[in-house]
Amino acid sequence: MAREIWKNMSWFRKVYRNTAKSIQFDHRFYPETFFRQKLVQERRRAERSSKPLVVMIVNIFDISNVDSGSLIIDSLVEGIKTCVRGTDICGQLKCDTLIGVILTEVESDKVDSAKRIVAKKMREKLVLILKDEIANRIAITFRIYPEVGGGGDAFDMTFYPEIRSEAIRKIGGQIVKRAIDILGSIMGLVLFFPAFVLLPIIIKFTSEGSVFYRQMRIGRNGKTFDLIKFRTMYVGNDDIIHREYVKRLIKGNLADRGTSPMVFKIVGDPRITIIGRVLRKYSLDELPQFINVLKGDMSLVGPRPPICYELEHYCSWQRNRLIGKRPGITGPWQVSGRSSTSFDDMVRLDLRYLKGGNIALDLKIMLRTPIAVLRCRGAY
Repeated sequence: MAREIWKNMSWFRKVYRNTAKSIQFDHRFYPETFFRQKLVQERRRAERSSKPLVVMIVNIFDISNVDSGSLIIDSLVEGIKTCVRGTDICGQLKCDTLIGVILTEVESDKVDSAKRIVAKKMREKLVLILKDEIANRIAITFRIYPEVGGGGDAFDMTFYPEIRSEAIRKIGGQIVKRAIDILGSIMGLVLFFPAFVLLPIIIKFTSEGSVFYRQMRIGRNGKTFDLIKFRTMYVGNDDIIHREYVKRLIKGNLADRGTSPMVFKIVGDPRITIIGRVLRKYSLDELPQFINVLKGDMSLVGPRPPICYELEHYCSWQRNRLIGKRPGITGPWQVSGRSSTSFDDMVRLDLRYLKGGNIALDLKIMLRTPIAVLRCRGAY
């Protein structure tokens, strides 16, 4: 009889522990893995709704190692829950270091006020539940997706936790891809060595200016780098023509001005030199980018690296084409019509490549590239 009672009590204790865990989960404090999944879900929701995503980050690193640190953190977690709305999502962003709070459904014009209100509540709560010495060690910061201001700096990878997991899972494939990039760029520089000797002479004698042209581009995860090309334009040109063109292209407004929406580059651009037209037609101006690949700024295969002012007009979902992998000399866009695809179609091609790309696909794209170049389809 006593054994039966003890057995039933053991079952009760087990049910109680599971119920307690469920209660904690219902109070919206998620473990690290689940919170990161929620963060990805809310980022995608923000991309679809075009609303900003605001995340408050509470840095607990300086208190995690003090005496009674776990009890302090438990009190802090309970305090955080009382400072946010019922729809907000709390959880571990990084174990024993960061606590995150996803502030959902914040309107674009109310981001600053939401940050001030939540930060004020948090500071007041810290003073009540913690000693001043410990409360002052806790840093409260806010991250906004997408970042205000656009290109220039690297993207905030806090909003892309799945990229780190993917990189760890595919570390072997990344090593092989980098090895192919190094070997391929060296072979490209050797194979096209005659072009590196002849083309600079022609460029120099047909127009004034330097042989090479350097332009700041946006690379992997928003990091900028200097892209190297053979110069194809006259010196001293204003880029306002291209800036306006790119803006209309990304917004899908080219047809409003009598231009085909299926052309990615300016047709008959007056800024391009005579020899520059030939170089662009056969993509010979891109040859110096083998140097970018060798340096690690680019890959042989990947998305096209945009100019900084292009990024200013990207929607949130379009920025994702720059996440996770280096930009490439060639890619799915180049072998699928080059400039004869719409901007959104180009982005979708890149996103499919980023999701399902592998070494076999890279080799397939590289083999198709010479044929696409010689056909000159969509080249201007």
